[in-house]
Amino acid sequence: MVLPPAGQAVGIEGHIRNLVPIERHLGQDRVLVLLTNLAGGRIIGIGRLQGADFSIAIPESFRPPVTPARLCPGVRSVPSEPRTYAADALMVYQAGRNTATFLTQADHPTDPTRRAQWLYSDRAATLRGRCTGLSTEYDLTLRAGWNAVMTVSEPGRFLVRNATPGLPYWAERNVLRNVRTLFPAVFDGQ
Repeated sequence: MVLPPAGQAVGIEGHIRNLVPIERHLGQDRVLVLLTNLAGGRIIGIGRLQGADFSIAIPESFRPPVTPARLCPGVRSVPSEPRTYAADALMVYQAGRNTATFLTQADHPTDPTRRAQWLYSDRAATLRGRCTGLSTEYDLTLRAGWNAVMTVSEPGRFLVRNATPGLPYWAERNVLRNVRTLFPAVFDGQ
């Protein structure tokens, strides 16, 4: 993950460690990596896959439709509650074959204890505390713009914090077919 200075594009770069098993389904020509919000039906950023490497740029000028974070009771946000937007999925996509698979940035391909994702915040804020009645704890500092956020599974709790650099990317072995039909809002007109 690369976080450039404010005012520039946010870049996501990576190397997919286990791409070989799914290459025969996706091919090697014109394969894209998409940063998406599947629930909102939006492609946030696009990059080309070259070998097992990719790079996605999200313009700093992109302003996603944010909503109040509405954190659980027990978690405090200082100086105020941010409005946020989650990029909930990375996907490797081949338009000609209409196939895709999801990417995960995690410490293990099938049994991760650390998993990262991207979260947009409309303001700088520090989120700390434990959800009342739940085993989720926050120790997260957001800057205005895109943030790399990680969920850490620990015995008896989940910790949401800023992501540590260097987590590898893994392709899911399930290859989805007819993805434009599976996710019509995401691929509408694209």
